[in-house]
Amino acid sequence: MVKAILDLPPPWRCKKNMFSLQSIKAWFLARRPKPLSELLAVEFDDARVRVLVLARLDPVWNQEFFWADILRVCFKDEGLYASDSIIIQLHGRERPVVVPSEARGGSEFLGALTERGYFPQDVWRRALGETSGAMHCWPPLDSKKG
Repeated sequence: MVKAILDLPPPWRCKKNMFSLQSIKAWFLARRPKPLSELLAVEFDDARVRVLVLARLDPVWNQEFFWADILRVCFKDEGLYASDSIIIQLHGRERPVVVPSEARGGSEFLGALTERGYFPQDVWRRALGETSGAMHCWPPLDSKKG
């Protein structure tokens, strides 16, 4: 009797269990959160910036603005387990545009902000080194710009 039990294949080799493991894996993968780069994108050209929902986000994230309308740019450290935020304050808008740094095109957008003079290199270097949840903005609130 003991020999008959020992001759059975281990549970992890049974086809029935393999199917179950594959089903569980598929179920888990279908429900895990997608990375921000698959949910949101930021695109830009010489005149405009567009924030576009790619999947499963509220359409309110879809936004568009002109580079020339930028008043102030802030970079908010959100800690180790969340995407940092690029916050854009605009002329004529009460609410800022928020772009997660991990959105598709987020790094390129931050680079474009620097190239266009909206977020100087020394400010973004300080901001990217931040780990305590601080926010770095340009121009500073006491600045005469805008």
